[in-house]
Amino acid sequence: MKFHKVIPYKIRRALSMAAIIGAPILPIAASCHEIEPEPTRDVEIKFNTINFDETFKTYDIKKMQELSQDKTVRYIYLSAQDHWNSWRSGTISALRTKVLQPRIELSPKIRGRGDFDFVLGEASKVPNDSLWFVKNGWTINKNNR
Repeated sequence: MKFHKVIPYKIRRALSMAAIIGAPILPIAASCHEIEPEPTRDVEIKFNTINFDETFKTYDIKKMQELSQDKTVRYIYLSAQDHWNSWRSGTISALRTKVLQPRIELSPKIRGRGDFDFVLGEASKVPNDSLWFVKNGWTINKNNR
C-alpha cells in the first residue's frame, strides 16, 4: 500500500498568498523607523553703509562659523541693503577681500543677496571683484540698466 501526501494548494498559490498576507505588514514596519528631518531656517544678515561696522563686528568670523555649523540653519544670507553709491573701486575691493570673502569661504551655506548700487563705472574698474559679487549671489547696479 502506498500513501500519497495530498497538498491542498499548489506551491505557486502558496507563494502568492504569502505575498498578499505579508504586503500590508511592510509599510507598518517601515514607518516605525522613519527619521523625521529637523526643521531648518534661513538666517538673513542685513547690512548697509550705515550699520556696516556694527553688523560685521557682531557677525565676526567666529559667529559665522557657529551659525554655519548649526544643523537647523539651511542658508545664511549676507544681504546688502540701501545705497552704496559713495563706494569707489578701492573700497569695493576691500569690501570683498577683507569682509565678505572670508565669510563666504567658511561654508557653502553662506551666500550673498541684494543689490550693490555702486557709482556707475566703478565696479567695472575692478572686474574680478564685480564678477565675484555676482557669482556669490549679489547683483550690481540692477536698477541702473
